[in-house]
Amino acid sequence: MQITALHRPVLINEVRDSLDIRAGMVCIDGTLGDGGHSEMMCELVGQTGLVIGIDRDPDAIPVASARLERFGSRFRAVHGNFTDIPELVRSVTDRPVDRVLLDLGWSTTQFMMRGRGFSFLTNEHLDMRFDPTESGESAADIVNEYSVGELVRIFRLYGEEPQAERIAHAIVDARLHAPITTTQQLAHVIVRVAPRHGKIHPATQVFQALRIAVNNELGVLQSACAAITDFIPHGARIGIITFHSLEDRIVKRFVQAQGAAVTALSKKPIVPTFEEVRDNPRSRSSKLRVFEKK
Repeated sequence: MQITALHRPVLINEVRDSLDIRAGMVCIDGTLGDGGHSEMMCELVGQTGLVIGIDRDPDAIPVASARLERFGSRFRAVHGNFTDIPELVRSVTDRPVDRVLLDLGWSTTQFMMRGRGFSFLTNEHLDMRFDPTESGESAADIVNEYSVGELVRIFRLYGEEPQAERIAHAIVDARLHAPITTTQQLAHVIVRVAPRHGKIHPATQVFQALRIAVNNELGVLQSACAAITDFIPHGARIGIITFHSLEDRIVKRFVQAQGAAVTALSKKPIVPTFEEVRDNPRSRSSKLRVFEKK
């Protein structure tokens, strides 16, 4: 497979240092994407180590596998949801897990090249499912079937959208004339009632909210934190990179609720350097929290 452009992983130096990955370890990259973090892990674990890359998006598996082919048997790619890490890991190895990483940010190639309607910058079917083989509602189903009240709740809760009520009413009015089935149809409806001010496109937070709702991202994260922590042995570490306050709050509260069972390795989340934000603006909102099971 020819790879023309790859997603650039964020906080890669900080992940390397805080997870303290060493030769011979078993590492799990629970959000494989294009394999950027897994590549770093493979280099560090050496020939006696193992890196298992997991992704909910089936299209990520061949892309990352091609990128990391040179590492041979020390890398394994598995299609699945990171909330199922215990079962997925057992299907590959019976070795204990030393390190787990979850990067909750979206992949550039996933959003711009998969054709699933994640971005309003291209005109695609309004799907937004990470795994199109899974059953469940698409973004188009939500937009065309949910009531004003339900849409307002989603836009406020998952997108923190201040114009949620106005946008929800506009969507319901628009779909009376024709179903909203594409990304640009939806973006145009939003722009009409919430004109652009500043650099952020007015559809940004609504698209984020729909993606989170479609994929149950917050629920999956809560379940995964508990499942992974129960599964890993004492002394193993988990690193989680978040990109908005809803995710970060879940991770922070989970660590606090564990009490003495885990130890946070920094009082505050680790954030990107000025140089990284300058060179990769997408990293700007990223935060890394790392904790160790005691």
